[in-house]
Amino acid sequence: MDPTVASIRVAMIIIRVPISDSNSMDLQLAHANVVPDPRHYGGWGKFSFSVHGTTLTITRTDYDEGWPSAFRLRAYLSTEDIPDFTSTVYTYWGLDHERAPDDTTEVIIHPSVTTIKNSTFYDCRSLVRVAIPDTVTHIEQAAFMGCDSLKSIRLSLNLEFIGRQAFGGCESVETVFLPPTVTRVRAWAFQDCKSLRFCNLPDTIDHVGPIAHLRRKVFQGCNRLSRTVSSNLSKVCYSTSVDPQAIQECIDTHGSELATEVDNQQMTALHILCANPYITGDCIRTYLQLAPEAANQEDSDGMTPFQRLCRNDIAFSDDRNFSSLMIWWYHCMPPQTATGKKRKRE
Repeated sequence: MDPTVASIRVAMIIIRVPISDSNSMDLQLAHANVVPDPRHYGGWGKFSFSVHGTTLTITRTDYDEGWPSAFRLRAYLSTEDIPDFTSTVYTYWGLDHERAPDDTTEVIIHPSVTTIKNSTFYDCRSLVRVAIPDTVTHIEQAAFMGCDSLKSIRLSLNLEFIGRQAFGGCESVETVFLPPTVTRVRAWAFQDCKSLRFCNLPDTIDHVGPIAHLRRKVFQGCNRLSRTVSSNLSKVCYSTSVDPQAIQECIDTHGSELATEVDNQQMTALHILCANPYITGDCIRTYLQLAPEAANQEDSDGMTPFQRLCRNDIAFSDDRNFSSLMIWWYHCMPPQTATGKKRKRE
Protein backbone atom coordinates (compact mmCIF):
# COMPACT_ATOMS: atom_id res chain seq x y z
CA MET A 1 0.00 0.00 0.00
CA ASP A 2 1.36 3.39 -0.95
CA PRO A 3 1.79 5.96 1.81
CA THR A 4 0.24 9.39 1.56
CA VAL A 5 2.97 11.93 0.92
CA ALA A 6 1.60 15.26 2.10
CA SER A 7 4.02 17.54 0.29
CA ILE A 8 7.65 18.06 -0.57
CA ARG A 9 9.81 21.11 0.15
CA VAL A 10 13.59 21.17 0.15
CA ALA A 11 14.67 17.86 1.75
CA MET A 12 11.72 16.85 3.92
CA ILE A 13 8.71 14.70 3.09
CA ILE A 14 5.85 13.71 5.40
CA ILE A 15 4.77 10.06 5.21
CA ARG A 16 1.43 8.90 6.58
CA VAL A 17 1.59 5.21 7.41
CA PRO A 18 -1.58 3.20 6.68
CA ILE A 19 -3.39 1.31 9.43
CA SER A 20 -2.40 -2.35 9.60
CA ASP A 21 -2.77 -5.37 11.89
CA SER A 22 0.71 -6.55 10.97
CA ASN A 23 3.88 -5.84 12.94
CA SER A 24 5.84 -5.14 9.78
CA MET A 25 5.07 -3.48 6.48
CA ASP A 26 6.75 -2.32 3.30
CA LEU A 27 5.93 1.08 1.84
CA GLN A 28 6.74 2.05 -1.72
CA LEU A 29 8.05 5.61 -1.91
CA ALA A 30 8.29 8.03 -4.80
CA HIS A 31 11.92 8.74 -3.89
CA ALA A 32 14.81 6.32 -3.53
CA ASN A 33 17.08 6.06 -0.49
CA VAL A 34 15.23 8.41 1.82
CA VAL A 35 16.36 8.72 5.42
CA PRO A 36 13.47 8.41 7.92
CA ASP A 37 13.45 10.43 11.12
CA PRO A 38 13.14 7.85 13.95
CA ARG A 39 11.22 10.43 16.05
CA HIS A 40 7.87 9.40 14.63
CA TYR A 41 4.63 10.99 15.82
CA GLY A 42 0.90 10.41 15.93
CA GLY A 43 0.95 7.36 18.18
CA TRP A 44 2.79 5.35 20.80
CA GLY A 45 5.15 2.49 20.15
CA LYS A 46 8.71 1.56 19.22
CA PHE A 47 9.66 0.96 15.61
CA SER A 48 12.69 0.27 13.44
CA PHE A 49 13.14 1.53 9.90
CA SER A 50 15.18 0.32 6.94
CA VAL A 51 15.30 1.57 3.36
CA HIS A 52 16.25 -0.34 0.21
CA GLY A 53 15.84 1.69 -2.95
CA THR A 54 12.27 2.98 -2.93
CA THR A 55 11.07 0.47 -0.31
CA LEU A 56 10.73 1.59 3.30
CA THR A 57 10.30 -1.26 5.77
CA ILE A 58 8.82 -0.44 9.18
CA THR A 59 8.85 -3.04 11.96
CA ARG A 60 7.21 -2.72 15.34
CA THR A 61 9.73 -3.69 18.04
CA ASP A 62 7.74 -3.37 21.28
CA TYR A 63 5.73 -6.59 20.80
CA ASP A 64 2.43 -4.76 20.53
CA GLU A 65 0.31 -5.35 17.45
CA GLY A 66 -0.98 -3.01 14.77
CA TRP A 67 -0.35 0.62 13.94
CA PRO A 68 -1.66 3.91 15.35
CA SER A 69 -4.23 5.50 13.07
CA ALA A 70 -2.34 8.79 12.74
CA PHE A 71 1.19 7.40 12.55
CA ARG A 72 3.44 9.70 10.51
CA LEU A 73 7.12 10.05 9.69
CA ARG A 74 9.40 12.84 8.64
CA ALA A 75 11.83 11.64 6.00
CA TYR A 76 14.67 13.34 4.14
CA LEU A 77 16.12 12.90 0.69
CA SER A 78 19.56 11.37 1.04
CA THR A 79 21.04 13.82 -1.46
CA GLU A 80 20.28 16.71 0.89
CA ASP A 81 21.66 17.67 4.29
CA ILE A 82 20.20 15.33 6.89
CA PRO A 83 19.49 16.93 10.29
CA ASP A 84 20.87 15.59 13.54
CA PHE A 85 18.03 13.45 14.90
CA THR A 86 19.41 13.79 18.44
CA SER A 87 19.23 17.60 18.35
CA THR A 88 16.45 19.40 20.21
CA VAL A 89 16.64 22.34 17.77
CA TYR A 90 13.99 21.89 15.10
CA THR A 91 13.61 23.66 11.76
CA TYR A 92 9.97 24.00 10.70
CA TRP A 93 9.20 23.97 6.97
CA GLY A 94 5.43 24.49 7.05
CA LEU A 95 4.46 21.16 5.47
CA ASP A 96 0.98 19.69 5.79
CA HIS A 97 0.84 17.35 8.81
CA GLU A 98 4.34 18.33 9.91
CA ARG A 99 4.90 17.99 13.66
CA ALA A 100 7.93 19.00 15.69
CA PRO A 101 9.48 16.35 17.98
CA ASP A 102 8.10 16.44 21.51
CA ASP A 103 11.52 17.23 23.03
CA THR A 104 12.06 20.37 20.92
CA THR A 105 13.68 23.17 22.95
CA GLU A 106 14.32 25.68 20.18
CA VAL A 107 12.48 26.39 16.93
CA ILE A 108 13.81 27.79 13.68
CA ILE A 109 10.99 28.74 11.33
CA HIS A 110 12.08 28.79 7.71
CA PRO A 111 11.55 32.20 6.07
CA SER A 112 9.39 30.62 3.35
CA VAL A 113 6.72 29.75 5.95
CA THR A 114 3.60 31.95 5.96
CA THR A 115 1.33 29.70 8.05
CA ILE A 116 2.10 27.72 11.18
CA LYS A 117 -0.31 24.85 10.75
CA ASN A 118 -2.59 22.93 13.07
CA SER A 119 -0.91 21.28 16.07
CA THR A 120 2.61 21.77 14.70
CA PHE A 121 4.20 22.25 18.13
CA TYR A 122 1.46 20.58 20.15
CA ASP A 123 2.72 19.39 23.55
CA CYS A 124 6.35 20.44 22.98
CA ARG A 125 6.73 20.80 26.71
CA SER A 126 10.45 21.69 26.66
CA LEU A 127 10.02 24.66 24.32
CA VAL A 128 10.87 27.83 26.28
CA ARG A 129 10.79 30.62 23.71
CA VAL A 130 9.85 31.13 20.09
CA ALA A 131 10.48 33.96 17.64
CA ILE A 132 8.06 33.89 14.72
CA PRO A 133 9.48 35.62 11.62
CA ASP A 134 7.59 38.46 9.96
CA THR A 135 6.78 36.27 6.94
CA VAL A 136 4.13 34.44 9.00
CA THR A 137 0.55 35.75 8.68
CA HIS A 138 -1.47 32.86 10.18
CA ILE A 139 -1.13 30.68 13.27
CA GLU A 140 -3.68 27.87 13.06
CA GLN A 141 -5.61 25.89 15.64
CA ALA A 142 -3.63 24.37 18.56
CA ALA A 143 -0.31 25.27 16.90
CA PHE A 144 1.44 25.74 20.27
CA MET A 145 -1.13 24.13 22.53
CA GLY A 146 0.28 22.44 25.62
CA CYS A 147 3.72 24.11 25.45
CA ASP A 148 3.61 24.66 29.18
CA SER A 149 7.26 25.79 29.51
CA LEU A 150 6.91 28.49 26.86
CA LYS A 151 7.72 31.85 28.48
CA SER A 152 8.57 34.21 25.65
CA ILE A 153 6.69 34.67 22.35
CA ARG A 154 7.76 37.06 19.64
CA LEU A 155 4.92 37.22 17.11
CA SER A 156 5.27 38.16 13.46
CA LEU A 157 4.77 41.87 12.78
CA ASN A 158 2.59 40.83 9.82
CA LEU A 159 0.43 38.39 11.75
CA GLU A 160 -3.28 38.51 10.83
CA PHE A 161 -4.91 35.43 12.35
CA ILE A 162 -4.60 33.39 15.56
CA GLY A 163 -6.61 30.17 15.58
CA ARG A 164 -8.64 28.42 18.24
CA GLN A 165 -6.50 27.26 21.18
CA ALA A 166 -3.36 28.28 19.31
CA PHE A 167 -1.58 28.95 22.61
CA GLY A 168 -3.95 27.05 24.89
CA GLY A 169 -2.33 25.65 28.01
CA CYS A 170 0.86 27.71 27.65
CA GLU A 171 0.97 28.11 31.41
CA SER A 172 4.30 29.98 31.64
CA VAL A 173 3.57 32.82 29.18
CA GLU A 174 3.33 36.12 31.06
CA THR A 175 2.92 38.73 28.32
CA VAL A 176 1.66 38.67 24.74
CA PHE A 177 2.30 41.52 22.33
CA LEU A 178 -0.16 41.49 19.41
CA PRO A 179 0.88 43.55 16.38
CA PRO A 180 -1.72 45.92 14.88
CA THR A 181 -1.98 43.69 11.79
CA VAL A 182 -3.97 41.10 13.81
CA THR A 183 -7.64 41.18 12.78
CA ARG A 184 -8.92 37.80 13.96
CA VAL A 185 -8.36 35.94 17.23
CA ARG A 186 -10.45 32.79 17.60
CA ALA A 187 -12.07 31.47 20.79
CA TRP A 188 -9.81 30.06 23.50
CA ALA A 189 -6.68 31.19 21.64
CA PHE A 190 -4.98 31.76 25.02
CA GLN A 191 -7.07 29.45 27.17
CA ASP A 192 -5.51 28.45 30.52
CA CYS A 193 -2.44 30.66 30.11
CA LYS A 194 -2.38 30.86 33.89
CA SER A 195 0.65 33.17 34.18
CA LEU A 196 -0.55 35.66 31.55
CA ARG A 197 -0.55 39.15 33.06
CA PHE A 198 -1.01 41.42 30.03
CA CYS A 199 -2.12 41.11 26.43
CA ASN A 200 -2.59 44.23 24.35
CA LEU A 201 -5.64 44.23 22.07
CA PRO A 202 -5.23 46.14 18.80
CA ASP A 203 -8.25 48.10 17.59
CA THR A 204 -8.04 46.13 14.34
CA ILE A 205 -9.44 42.93 15.92
CA ASP A 206 -12.87 42.60 14.36
CA HIS A 207 -14.85 41.09 17.23
CA VAL A 208 -13.44 42.64 20.40
CA GLY A 209 -16.30 42.96 22.88
CA PRO A 210 -16.60 43.58 26.60
CA ILE A 211 -13.76 42.31 28.78
CA ALA A 212 -16.11 39.68 30.23
CA HIS A 213 -16.57 38.24 26.73
CA LEU A 214 -12.81 38.14 26.16
CA ARG A 215 -12.18 36.42 29.47
CA ARG A 216 -14.87 33.85 28.72
CA LYS A 217 -13.71 33.15 25.18
CA VAL A 218 -10.22 34.19 24.11
CA PHE A 219 -8.70 34.30 27.61
CA GLN A 220 -10.68 31.67 29.47
CA GLY A 221 -8.77 30.52 32.55
CA CYS A 222 -6.29 33.43 32.45
CA ASN A 223 -7.04 34.49 36.00
CA ARG A 224 -4.04 36.82 36.37
CA LEU A 225 -4.82 38.85 33.25
CA SER A 226 -5.03 42.57 33.99
CA ARG A 227 -8.20 44.26 32.82
CA THR A 228 -6.56 47.31 31.31
CA VAL A 229 -3.23 48.79 30.38
CA SER A 230 -2.75 51.25 33.20
CA SER A 231 -1.31 54.42 31.63
CA ASN A 232 -0.42 56.22 28.44
CA LEU A 233 3.22 55.27 28.96
CA SER A 234 2.28 51.61 29.42
CA LYS A 235 0.44 51.74 26.10
CA VAL A 236 3.55 53.17 24.44
CA CYS A 237 5.73 50.47 26.00
CA TYR A 238 3.25 47.80 24.88
CA SER A 239 3.45 48.85 21.24
CA THR A 240 5.22 46.55 18.80
CA SER A 241 6.60 49.71 17.14
CA VAL A 242 7.86 51.37 20.34
CA ASP A 243 10.91 53.57 19.90
CA PRO A 244 12.97 55.91 22.13
CA GLN A 245 11.31 59.02 20.71
CA ALA A 246 7.82 57.81 21.65
CA ILE A 247 8.97 57.10 25.21
CA GLN A 248 10.65 60.51 25.47
CA GLU A 249 7.60 62.38 24.15
CA CYS A 250 5.19 60.54 26.45
CA ILE A 251 7.22 61.24 29.58
CA ASP A 252 7.83 64.86 28.53
CA THR A 253 4.09 65.35 27.96
CA HIS A 254 2.70 63.59 31.02
CA GLY A 255 5.51 64.06 33.53
CA SER A 256 8.30 61.87 34.88
CA GLU A 257 6.10 60.58 37.70
CA LEU A 258 4.28 58.52 35.05
CA ALA A 259 7.47 56.50 34.58
CA THR A 260 7.39 55.26 38.18
CA GLU A 261 3.63 54.86 38.54
CA VAL A 262 2.57 51.30 39.38
CA ASP A 263 -0.59 49.39 38.52
CA ASN A 264 -2.57 46.92 40.62
CA GLN A 265 0.21 44.36 40.12
CA GLN A 266 2.92 46.82 41.21
CA MET A 267 4.30 46.94 37.68
CA THR A 268 5.72 50.06 36.10
CA ALA A 269 5.69 50.72 32.38
CA LEU A 270 9.37 49.74 32.48
CA HIS A 271 8.33 46.19 33.46
CA ILE A 272 6.18 46.06 30.34
CA LEU A 273 8.95 47.53 28.19
CA CYS A 274 11.36 44.87 29.47
CA ALA A 275 8.96 42.13 28.38
CA ASN A 276 8.51 43.62 24.90
CA PRO A 277 10.34 41.44 22.33
CA TYR A 278 10.39 44.28 19.77
CA ILE A 279 12.43 46.82 21.75
CA THR A 280 15.91 48.09 21.08
CA GLY A 281 18.50 48.82 23.73
CA ASP A 282 17.98 52.55 23.15
CA CYS A 283 14.38 52.24 24.39
CA ILE A 284 15.60 51.14 27.81
CA ARG A 285 18.45 53.66 27.81
CA THR A 286 15.97 56.47 27.20
CA TYR A 287 13.61 55.28 29.92
CA LEU A 288 16.39 54.88 32.50
CA GLN A 289 17.85 58.29 31.77
CA LEU A 290 14.44 59.88 32.42
CA ALA A 291 13.42 57.75 35.42
CA PRO A 292 16.29 55.65 36.84
CA GLU A 293 14.36 54.96 40.05
CA ALA A 294 11.95 52.73 38.09
CA ALA A 295 14.74 50.18 37.71
CA ASN A 296 14.43 49.05 41.34
CA GLN A 297 10.64 48.75 41.50
CA GLU A 298 9.50 45.21 42.32
CA ASP A 299 6.20 43.94 40.99
CA SER A 300 3.75 41.72 42.89
CA ASP A 301 5.97 38.71 42.11
CA GLY A 302 8.99 40.49 43.61
CA MET A 303 10.63 40.95 40.21
CA THR A 304 12.39 44.09 38.98
CA PRO A 305 12.22 45.18 35.32
CA PHE A 306 15.73 43.84 34.79
CA GLN A 307 14.66 40.42 36.07
CA ARG A 308 11.73 40.52 33.64
CA LEU A 309 14.18 41.36 30.87
CA CYS A 310 16.33 38.33 31.68
CA ARG A 311 13.35 36.03 32.23
CA ASN A 312 12.03 36.79 28.75
CA ASP A 313 15.51 36.58 27.22
CA ILE A 314 15.10 39.86 25.33
CA ALA A 315 18.20 40.30 23.21
CA PHE A 316 19.58 43.49 21.67
CA SER A 317 22.56 41.75 20.10
CA ASP A 318 23.84 38.22 19.61
CA ASP A 319 25.07 38.16 23.23
CA ARG A 320 22.42 36.76 25.58
CA ASN A 321 24.85 36.07 28.44
CA PHE A 322 23.30 37.10 31.75
CA SER A 323 26.50 38.69 33.12
CA SER A 324 27.01 40.76 29.98
CA LEU A 325 23.37 41.82 30.06
CA MET A 326 23.71 42.93 33.68
CA ILE A 327 26.78 45.02 32.86
CA TRP A 328 24.94 46.54 29.92
CA TRP A 329 21.94 47.39 32.12
CA TYR A 330 23.96 49.19 34.78
CA HIS A 331 25.90 51.12 32.18
CA CYS A 332 22.55 52.41 30.90
CA MET A 333 21.69 53.85 34.30
CA PRO A 334 22.68 57.35 35.36
CA PRO A 335 25.02 57.62 38.37
CA GLN A 336 22.08 58.42 40.72
CA THR A 337 20.08 55.26 41.47
CA ALA A 338 16.72 54.79 43.12
CA THR A 339 18.35 54.07 46.49
CA GLY A 340 20.04 57.45 46.47
CA LYS A 341 23.53 55.93 46.25
CA LYS A 342 25.94 57.19 43.67
CA ARG A 343 27.70 54.63 41.61
CA LYS A 344 31.04 55.12 39.98
CA ARG A 345 31.29 54.58 36.27
CA GLU A 346 34.23 52.59 35.00
